Amino acid sequence: MTKSFTTHVIFLGCILLLSTVGYSQKSSYQQLEQKVYLLNNELKYNESQALLLPILQDDKFSADEKYQASILLSYTYKRVYDYQSALKFLKTAQTFAEQTPNKALYTANIQSEEAFILFDTHDYQKADRLMASLEKSGFKHINQENKSKLIMQQGYLLFVKKQYEQAEATYDRAIVWMQASAPCHLPMIYVKKMQLYNAMNRPDLLAGALKKSTFYADSCKIIKYHLYAYEELREIYKAKNDLPHLVQTQKKLDSLNVIFAREQNISSLHNQKESIVSDYINQKLQNEKNSKGYLAILLAALALIALALLSWLVASRRKQRRLEGEFLRMKLELETYLARNRTAVLNRNSLERGDLNVLSERQQEVLEYMAMGMPNKAIADKLCISENTVKYHIKNIYLLLDIKDRKEFLVTVKK
Repeated sequence: MTKSFTTHVIFLGCILLLSTVGYSQKSSYQQLEQKVYLLNNELKYNESQALLLPILQDDKFSADEKYQASILLSYTYKRVYDYQSALKFLKTAQTFAEQTPNKALYTANIQSEEAFILFDTHDYQKADRLMASLEKSGFKHINQENKSKLIMQQGYLLFVKKQYEQAEATYDRAIVWMQASAPCHLPMIYVKKMQLYNAMNRPDLLAGALKKSTFYADSCKIIKYHLYAYEELREIYKAKNDLPHLVQTQKKLDSLNVIFAREQNISSLHNQKESIVSDYINQKLQNEKNSKGYLAILLAALALIALALLSWLVASRRKQRRLEGEFLRMKLELETYLARNRTAVLNRNSLERGDLNVLSERQQEVLEYMAMGMPNKAIADKLCISENTVKYHIKNIYLLLDIKDRKEFLVTVKK
C-alpha cells in the first residue's frame, strides 16, 4: 500500500514538474510578447529589435524561442509597413519551426501571418489561396485572433465582388471574434466597414465605424490605426470631390505622420543591419545542415579552378614561345631579304612627301608605325583600333604607293 502510494506521488510530481516547465516557457513568451507590443505602441521599434535580435544570435536559446522571436520581429516590421523585412522574418521563423515538435502549429501561424501581409500589399490572389488552404483544414492550429483577421479578409473579398450584405455579415462575425480575443485590433475591421458603408451610401454608418475605430485606436494607443482610418477617409472624400472635408482630413494625417515618420526613419536605418543579421542566421543554419556537402563541392571547384589555371598557364607559355620563334624567324628572313635586295629598283624618292599626300591622315599614322617596325597588333593598340582595321589600311597603302608587300616597304624605308 505504501509502495503504491509512493509511486503515485512520484508520478504526479513528474507531471506537475513538466507542466510547470511548459507553463513557465509559455508565460515567458507571453511576457516577451507583451513587452514588444507595448514598445511598438510607443513607437520604440528599435528597442523591440534590440530586445529580440540577441535571441536569434545566441545558441543558448531553443528553436521554439527563436521561432517566437522571429514572429515578433515580423510583427514589429509590419507595424512600420516594412513588409519585405516582415516576410523575411517569417521565413526565418519557418526555419526554426521545422526544428521543433510544434511544426504544424507554428507553420499554420506563419501561413496566416503571410496571408495578412499579402492582403495588406494587395496581392489578393495569393492571399485568397492561402486563406482557402487554411479554411480547408478548418483553421486548425489558428488562434481566435488570427481567425477573425482571416474572416475579415474574406469579408473584404466579398466587398470587392459587391456582395455588400454578405460582406457586412462577415465583418460582424469577425468583430465578435476579435472583441473576444484582441479588441485592440478592431480598428482594422471598422476601417473595412467604412469602405463598405461608403459604397452602400450610408454616411451615418460610416461615421459610426470611424468613431469606433478611433475609440479603440485611442484606448490601445496604436497610432498606425489612426493613420489607417484617416487615409481611408481621405480617399473617400477625394472620390467625392469633397474639398472642405478633404483638407481637414489631410491636416489630421499630416499631424499623425509627424509623430509616426520620425520613428519610421529610425527603423529604416536599422533595416540594412537587420537584413545582414537575418541572412547570416539563415546561412549559418544551412551551412550546419549541409557543411560536408558544401565542403566537397568547394574542394572540387577549387581543384577545377587550379587545373584550369594550370592549363591556361601552360597554353600561354607555349603560345608565347611559338610567337617568339615566329618573330625571330621573320626577323631573320627580313634581314636576309634586305641583304639580297640592296639593289632594288624602288628608289628613296618613292616615299617622298609628295607621294604620301595621296594617303589619308590615318593611313599616314599607320605608315609611320610600320616604318618603325611595329607589328599590326601593336599599331592597333597604339591607335585604339582593331587589328582588322589596321590590315585594311595597310592594304590600301600598298595599292596607293604601288608596294607589293611589307618586305618591299621595309626595304624602301631602309634605303
